[in-house]
Amino acid sequence: MKMAQNYKSYIEGKRHKAQSAMEYLMTYGWAILIIGIVLSVLFEIGLFKPNVYVTNLCVLPSGFGCNPDSLTTSGTLTLTIKNALNDPINITAIGCSKNETFLNMQTPNNPPSNQIYLPIGGTSTISVSCQGAPSHAGSLYKGYLILNYTDDVTGFPQTVYGSVVIKAT
Repeated sequence: MKMAQNYKSYIEGKRHKAQSAMEYLMTYGWAILIIGIVLSVLFEIGLFKPNVYVTNLCVLPSGFGCNPDSLTTSGTLTLTIKNALNDPINITAIGCSKNETFLNMQTPNNPPSNQIYLPIGGTSTISVSCQGAPSHAGSLYKGYLILNYTDDVTGFPQTVYGSVVIKAT
């Protein structure tokens, strides 16, 4: 009789352990399912797409201001350049590329001199063709700028390098 009671208590102990294990698995299973659903919803609304939150940015060295206006899917970048130097300048060429190799330096289309004159504090909107531009709207483009200019006072040619981050439209 004592053996039957020991066996019965042994079975009931196993039953309680099994029930405890099932409760544990069910609780954590539901928690994992809810976390998965929440992550799926957040992914669908675009929370994990960083290019949604990126603002257009243009960085040139001290003495220049830069504001990227737009980038078309055909690769035309429109930006506004500001002269914050102590001398007026003439922009003689500008280039834009996905990497730091500039094969497409373009002379501004500004007859008769094909230069853009910027007085001290002056601004000009320039369009330049960018190599490696994204082919569809909303894609993020990170590229490099090069600007050749001549100081109007000294007459010396100068070159400055910068970078641009913009979403294609």
